[in-house]
Amino acid sequence: MTMDMAQIDLSLLKEAFETLADVICDNWDSDEEPSPILLKKAVIQLLDILNQNNKGEYIKPEDSLIPDEIDELGDYGLTLLQEMSAFAADLGISEVSDQMEDLTFPLAVWLVRQNSEIKTIEPIVNAFARQANHINDASHLKQLFNYVSEIMESIDPKISQDLEKTNPNRPWRIMIINRAIIATRSHDKDLMKNSFDTLIEYLPEDAPRFFEEGVEQMHSMNYPEHVKELMQHYYLLHGSSHTLH
Repeated sequence: MTMDMAQIDLSLLKEAFETLADVICDNWDSDEEPSPILLKKAVIQLLDILNQNNKGEYIKPEDSLIPDEIDELGDYGLTLLQEMSAFAADLGISEVSDQMEDLTFPLAVWLVRQNSEIKTIEPIVNAFARQANHINDASHLKQLFNYVSEIMESIDPKISQDLEKTNPNRPWRIMIINRAIIATRSHDKDLMKNSFDTLIEYLPEDAPRFFEEGVEQMHSMNYPEHVKELMQHYYLLHGSSHTLH
């Protein structure tokens, strides 16, 4: 999918999925179940249902999906895309695996715009992290930041409460930190303040190290002065060495 997701078209998402799924199915040579062939059919059917519901004029009001059904179907769709990505990885076609997982990102944005709650975030976090690694343009970084922010606001509270902090690789932690990195790379002070405050609120144990490393990068890389000053400000407030354990 392209970066511009202002109007996400599920039909285009379906086309992208089918192209990738065909590659996976063509490389599949096993009688084991579940197979990617069955998963492909399930994803296509699911996207068709969501897309038909999205075009409400084609169905009777009484046949429309209720919010809980969209939540359930959306989560199922994200899980199926993750499983298809895993099939591709097992087959050794890593590029297809990444591209399949990347489809979870536009699907998640579409779901949150239907007021759906996101319960599966690992593939989404992987997808937007990959996008961020390939983007240098400030305007595109700002777009990506806004999409991530949309998703964050609709994540299941059981995830955002972050009660299990023992795993440093948990997707919620990575999402918040990467969001702050994207904001910094955009050079936008408002986005930086927003993401830094979120980092301090949700990951107070990670904030000091983040700002320390941020200041170190400011000295080694050619960041604009206003970015350096803001990072230094947060470092002085939250990142001094005596706060680290």
